[in-house]
Amino acid sequence: MSVVQPSREVRAGVDSLLDRYVGISDRDHCVVAFSPDSREAAAWLVAGLKQRNLSTQLIGMRPLVDYEFAQRLNSAVAAADPLTGRLVIFTLERDTMSHFSPLLDVLQRFGGDRCMVVRVISASREFFEKALNLGPDELSARNAALLTRLTKARSIRVRTRGGTDLRIRLDSDRFDWISNRGVWRPGGFTILPAGEIATYPARIDGRLVADGALNCNVITRIDTRLAAHPLTVDIADGRATGFECADDDIRELVELCFKQPHGTRVGELGFGTNAGIDQFISANSHINERRVGVHIGFGQHNQDRSVVGYEEKVHLDLITDGAEIYIDDESSPVDLADIPLTGDAHPELVRDEDITGDCCGFGYGQLTDPASAASIG
Repeated sequence: MSVVQPSREVRAGVDSLLDRYVGISDRDHCVVAFSPDSREAAAWLVAGLKQRNLSTQLIGMRPLVDYEFAQRLNSAVAAADPLTGRLVIFTLERDTMSHFSPLLDVLQRFGGDRCMVVRVISASREFFEKALNLGPDELSARNAALLTRLTKARSIRVRTRGGTDLRIRLDSDRFDWISNRGVWRPGGFTILPAGEIATYPARIDGRLVADGALNCNVITRIDTRLAAHPLTVDIADGRATGFECADDDIRELVELCFKQPHGTRVGELGFGTNAGIDQFISANSHINERRVGVHIGFGQHNQDRSVVGYEEKVHLDLITDGAEIYIDDESSPVDLADIPLTGDAHPELVRDEDITGDCCGFGYGQLTDPASAASIG
């Protein structure tokens, strides 16, 4: 596999992944599965494993639809079947997260304590250089400090330097919180990049000025950064009622997303907590979603269908550059860039996976299907 030599920052990211997130041991046996768009990232990871003299099986996979993947995975697992240590499976993809079922099958066959599955979306140079600068312990502390306050709150106000002013009602008794922090939970997948808490807002009103970036589960190669052309969305009772953006490519993508049957509904209130990500990147990426700021997700929601009764395939996150949160009637805000750490234990009754099945990879053609189009509002 011919690749560009990794930078010092990439090598540091590989070390952080293996040492801080995985806790790799010389007794572990590894499988690295990668999609074609992640060959380079996979090669850097494999090089890091070889430096540790770890047994590693390498397999390719097609994103989303690959009828032979389960067979290749099982063959690689059989070759790597550990007599001691763990089986550690890495999957690396750029735009998608695929093949949930065969990976879950392996996890269940081996048992949660003997198998770890690390799922990387947005696999890239930027993933290693930016998304792994903070470890899971640090992210857990930041997420816990926010959750201990927000899960008890009735309402919040979110404001940003860019002009965002949102009033939000919370209902933590009804709607789950998700805390993505990169911590291995035996029996579950570890989703990376990490650094976010999110829920479903009981109500949201006001103006969102997304001046950071957008992240969408639609494949696009446009520059998703918004600093030079902020995207303004007016929201009333949990729906986008109109938006403005000076960039033609951004405006076209948002219009297509909002035209979906439930595309203007707010399905997520999220807070990026990964302060190790020092800037937004141009790619359509979960790395941007984890950077410090608030993101409002339109369309697809993050709750059980029995709790939030609509279904939408498209999810569009609009992300601010930083944010301050006023909790209930407090006059002093919490600055997401400088979260006061409380030392509180991370809540146990919080979901830690924000992707629970195959994800992303929609094309523009699927968005423009006349059968699924509706007017904004």
